[in-house]
Amino acid sequence: MNEKLLTAGVFVLLIGLFAFAANDWKAPWSGKPVHGQDWCEAHQVTLSTCEICNPKLARGGTQTIKEREPREGECPNTLVRIELGSDAARKVNIAFHTVEARSVAETLKANAETSYPPNRHARVAPRIPGVIREVKVLLGQEVESGGVLAVLESPEFGQAKSDYLQALSVLKLRQKTFEQEKTLLEKKITSGREALQAETSLEEARLAVNRSVQKLSAIGLSPEQVNAVADKQDTTTLMEVTAPFGGTVVDAAAVPGETATPDKPIFGVAAMDRLWISIDIYEADGPKIAREQRVTFTVEGLPGQKFPGKVVAIAGEVDDRTRTVKVIAEVKNVQSLLRARMFGRAEITVKSAEPTLLVPKEAVQNDGDCNLVFVAPAPGIFQARKVQIGRAFEGGFEVLGGIAAGDRIVTTGSFLLKTEVLRGQMGAG
Repeated sequence: MNEKLLTAGVFVLLIGLFAFAANDWKAPWSGKPVHGQDWCEAHQVTLSTCEICNPKLARGGTQTIKEREPREGECPNTLVRIELGSDAARKVNIAFHTVEARSVAETLKANAETSYPPNRHARVAPRIPGVIREVKVLLGQEVESGGVLAVLESPEFGQAKSDYLQALSVLKLRQKTFEQEKTLLEKKITSGREALQAETSLEEARLAVNRSVQKLSAIGLSPEQVNAVADKQDTTTLMEVTAPFGGTVVDAAAVPGETATPDKPIFGVAAMDRLWISIDIYEADGPKIAREQRVTFTVEGLPGQKFPGKVVAIAGEVDDRTRTVKVIAEVKNVQSLLRARMFGRAEITVKSAEPTLLVPKEAVQNDGDCNLVFVAPAPGIFQARKVQIGRAFEGGFEVLGGIAAGDRIVTTGSFLLKTEVLRGQMGAG
């Protein structure tokens, strides 16, 4: 009997505990609590803080309002106003920029490679074959115009000088014979035939001397050096290879004891104060390029260095593989830092600097139909404005219409504002 009463008591106690828990741990007779009007019964939180019933709270207090339906040709997203709560504005970290006109030039950038100007670079070889006896210069050495690069031994050179001296001797002899015949003719001691023959022989001797002089000049001797051969009766076979102009020895292949021939250059000499750069311009940009346009050349391996110059030539054809046009510019070799075959970037000024209305690139958003920037007509209120974009510069985009100098637009945070605008168009908020 006692065991049955104990079991019944435990059973009643358990029922009471379940009832107490079901009533939110309150006594069943205490009644339902009253929360007032600001209460979400479905989600058991205050209505003013329920993000499920009030979606704008879930976005930090952001609200988008569509003012009206767009008219024909009107950008729909410019009719959506965004009201941004203080918490949302703080999280987005919105930054502003005041639109202003800046003096900018239109430029075009492309890859480029340095080279020697053809009229300032020479591959030097002897005019006639010879054996290299002495090398006078080293690679990288500066030389003056006419400076000796190497000395060669050339039997052909010695023979050319001997022929010249022999032609001078014959000319001298025939000049004397002609003068004698002329005197005899005047005294009527000889006939005119002998005098005419002497004059003809003299002319032949003169032509032979001229041919010898031309041959020595073709070998490389100046008129002064040719006269020196006659004065000194020089028949040596030693021949000097000289620099055609002042510059730097950029190639040196001469080796003593080897034979040098006209078809194999043994030195390279270049004037290094200015270099050419070969620029590859896309076919579509070709019409923008003209001679005398300013060029700035930079090399990644020479940070901070700029090499100014100008366009000197434009190719008359398009490369059939790359579809680019070759543009040649001559640049100043500042501090002699440039070398041939260096790669870099060329910036060509295709339009002189002029006042241009610019906006930062991060301020411009595209919704698929229009380019937009955001203005703030009042604190916490933002609205998109359609703008017409022109050329692109490093500092931003050129604006051709839609805003004016002095307008204050959003930069940082403009992408999130665009997102809210698109959400407003879909009916959110």
